[in-house]
Amino acid sequence: VGNVVKKPEGLFYANPEMLQSEGINVKMGHEVIHVDWKAKKLKIKELATGKEFEDTYDKMILATGSWPVTPPIEGLKQEGTTYGLKEGIFFSKLYQQAQDIIEELKKPNIKKVMVIGAGYIGIELIEAFKNHGKEVILMEAMPRVMANYFDKEITDEAEKRIKEAGIELHLGETVKKFEGASRLERVVTDKGSYDVDMAIMCVGFRPNSELYKDYLACFPNGAVKVDTTMKSETDPDIYAIGDCATVWSNASQAQDYIALATNAVRMGIVAANNVLGKKVEYCGTQGSNAICVFGYN
Repeated sequence: VGNVVKKPEGLFYANPEMLQSEGINVKMGHEVIHVDWKAKKLKIKELATGKEFEDTYDKMILATGSWPVTPPIEGLKQEGTTYGLKEGIFFSKLYQQAQDIIEELKKPNIKKVMVIGAGYIGIELIEAFKNHGKEVILMEAMPRVMANYFDKEITDEAEKRIKEAGIELHLGETVKKFEGASRLERVVTDKGSYDVDMAIMCVGFRPNSELYKDYLACFPNGAVKVDTTMKSETDPDIYAIGDCATVWSNASQAQDYIALATNAVRMGIVAANNVLGKKVEYCGTQGSNAICVFGYN
């Protein structure tokens, strides 16, 4: 969105064609809609045709990822749209969603944008939108930006830079309603009302746990509890990786939820080796990170 990545294909580790060339049976556009865990059977739906069929497994690696949190805010949802959100409201997690945002920004009537949530994604987006020449409002329910990640000493400077850049910053303010007949026109909070042309929901994400939540032991947020080989605590034939799994934290010396792409890649390598009978343990993660906020590193 910020035009930092000049070649988007560099964001992807693989593609279907590459995997197929290595002898992997790739089924794009197919959804696993049910698992019979005892019989080791899958019910699969081909999305293009609606056709359903069964398959079996010996070992399974769950990589269902995560999905943005959709709070119960009046006016947020709208039937018939791609992601079920009112026209003019966007998520920013998938590559395709970023592409949708880029196309929306090209429209001449999109002048004022509100970003809801001041975590990593929200902070990155406000700078991107400012660079696109838009008026930008940052709305955050907590009293500080990036409050879950950095101490006040650091976030104070980040907030200073954000204001100096011309961003309209609102802290300790909660969105209550989205208004507009067929498209977003206004955002109402517990402290005011704001006319905007576009809004981005960046209030966190949760593991996609629908498939396994009634069978596997999970973290409070729905992530599969795994050991250092990525094996689930519940079933020795089920492994989990990436945003749908816990990870060993070297800081807390316990299983935690630290959803980072770097972790996901390592977890995939570890799980694959163990499924093949090669004992490999995950090294753990520090959960370290970095961000640049209008020149403040």
